Amino acid sequence: MPASQQDAEGRKHLISLRETVESIWIAIVLAFVLRSFVLEAFVIPTGSMAPRLMGQHWQFECPACGYHYAYGIPRNPEGEAPRLSAAVRQPRGAPAACPSCGHQKGFGREWAYFGDRVLVLKYLYRFRQPAPWDVVVFKNPQDNEQNYIKRLIALPGQQIEIVHGDIFYRDGKDFNGDGVIDEKDFEHERAAVECPLQILRKPAKTQRVMWQVIFDNDYQPDPEIYTSRDGRPWVSPWRKHRGAEAWDLTGEGGRVFRFAGPEEEAELRFVADRRRFCPNYAYNQPSRTPAYDEKTDINSDLNLSFTFTPETPRAEVGLHLSSFSHHFRARLSADGSYRLEHGLDDGDGQIRWEDAPWDSGRREPLLVGHGYQVTLMHVDRRVALWVDGKEVLHSPDRLYRADREQILGAVLRGVPTPMVAILASGGPARLSHVHLMRDVYYTCPTIHDNGHDTRRKGWGTTGNPMVLRKFLHKPDLDEFFVLGDNSPSSKDSRMWGHHADTLHAGYRDGTVPRYNMIGKAFFVYWPGGYRLPLLKGLPIIPNVGRMRLIR
Repeated sequence: MPASQQDAEGRKHLISLRETVESIWIAIVLAFVLRSFVLEAFVIPTGSMAPRLMGQHWQFECPACGYHYAYGIPRNPEGEAPRLSAAVRQPRGAPAACPSCGHQKGFGREWAYFGDRVLVLKYLYRFRQPAPWDVVVFKNPQDNEQNYIKRLIALPGQQIEIVHGDIFYRDGKDFNGDGVIDEKDFEHERAAVECPLQILRKPAKTQRVMWQVIFDNDYQPDPEIYTSRDGRPWVSPWRKHRGAEAWDLTGEGGRVFRFAGPEEEAELRFVADRRRFCPNYAYNQPSRTPAYDEKTDINSDLNLSFTFTPETPRAEVGLHLSSFSHHFRARLSADGSYRLEHGLDDGDGQIRWEDAPWDSGRREPLLVGHGYQVTLMHVDRRVALWVDGKEVLHSPDRLYRADREQILGAVLRGVPTPMVAILASGGPARLSHVHLMRDVYYTCPTIHDNGHDTRRKGWGTTGNPMVLRKFLHKPDLDEFFVLGDNSPSSKDSRMWGHHADTLHAGYRDGTVPRYNMIGKAFFVYWPGGYRLPLLKGLPIIPNVGRMRLIR
């Protein structure tokens, strides 16, 4: 080969090598730029947002019914998490319990799974305002170093109060013109009229991911394996109440309910220990002193759903939920008509139904033999009927108001166990995929007052509302309020009784200042991984099926 040709080939190799090196450096620079200004990855350290976002945990399949769930791994007394490369021993006296059937599972050592890894949009809030229910990452004000992830609840300029598990708020105004919306403005004579108390409702997409199972009828436990915490044998919570001869609850091993007729209405009721409606989490370690009140913390924000398959054009199905003395009954007929009815129980056990429905409508007649997804939900003081993923009926706000005083009065009179029932009439029908779920219920803990022996109500809890200051001319000092979805086990705004000295002067416990906000968590890019047979100590295979957007 001529020398000139060899030189040309050498120059090509040098150019190719230089381009490769330049590409690598550009990729590195872009990665640093993205990490610094656009995206950053975080590992979730604890289970305060479980079961949607999890810290280090075990993954279990219930031996009795097959339901999959996560169980949080406790940290040692020094606050350290276990090593991923070692099997972790079960805490003494802390068996895992299936969130659906309640079967208790004892275990010895199990492999640990790391916390979910999430991507965070940094500096997003420099371009748009944070919104309630965003999942946010911020510097923990208690040490100003560790990154926390919680759900954003209240914004600067609002007053916040948790009332029987729900969020109530008021939007403030700078009535005295001092450039700050604070407590003085909410004490102003005009505030009572111009800053009314409202309930904070979730967007539909957020609500969808916050439902938690009470009982999934698709997972029927094996009576030979099932063990409850009180030693009782398995009995389905769905019981025949009226028209017993019309119901067959044995289809497909108990997973399908069949209504054979006749025309008269027959009823099934969900009969279970009222503790099923408490804010229990299968993720949490059991405790002799639960972080909620079993008498009052009864969650009536429920979701009852199933697939309705009419087998005659006359078939009709009904769904019944209650909250305190209010009862709600939604009906869907195969002729396409639907209605929402309301009744009151004055304490004598008799429900007095109003003559006129709260809402009604009509759609195309249902096809005989075709399945329709039907859902009745009561959440955030609103009732709605959904058919095939679309809302078709809801309660009018003027008739079913979110009244704080009325709710607190009802709590003082005693919180009844919610009624959950299914009705059928008109002719044969088939019900499958029967699910009962509950919403997140925010508890109202008491906390030690700055290390003293006295205790006080948590920030923003019932009877201790909190005002989040809004600085009209110094927005970096604005205050936010955050809560964890795993409310009984979340150290969040309610609980903070001290803060780091490195925060700006004037910081108040229980708040997240705007200057501590890092960004919005938007994607779980690496859930707890699978383990290879020969490398069980390393969960290096991502669980692709659980990669998801964060709502």
